Amino acid sequence: MDDDVRLIKRSVWWAIFVLFAVSISGWLLTRAVSVADTAVLRYEEFQEIHNTCKKIDTDLATVRAVPEDDRMFASFSKAAMVAQKKQQLSRWVEEYNAKSRMWNRALWKSDSLPYQLNVNQFANFGDVK
Repeated sequence: MDDDVRLIKRSVWWAIFVLFAVSISGWLLTRAVSVADTAVLRYEEFQEIHNTCKKIDTDLATVRAVPEDDRMFASFSKAAMVAQKKQQLSRWVEEYNAKSRMWNRALWKSDSLPYQLNVNQFANFGDVK
């Protein structure tokens, strides 16, 4: 009888250990998937912001290339549109730089992207006529 009780106790302890091990393994697996998802999102986030800055810079060049008397400037002046594009570019650069300073986000940034952006690195941001 003593051996039966000992066997039952041992079986119960093994069952508890196995359940604990399976629970820990499941938690670690879901955590790893969560971290991988976050890494992909952060990587794409920096890439999208950088691409948006380049697109706004291109748009700024396009607006500057259009003559002042074009229909495009019927509602807003050319100067107002240039100012708006410059403001957009400045905001995106600020957001990129703020996120880049966050260690947990910058950790996942592509090596091909700069650590910080500066509006002056975009050719069309300056006072080009």
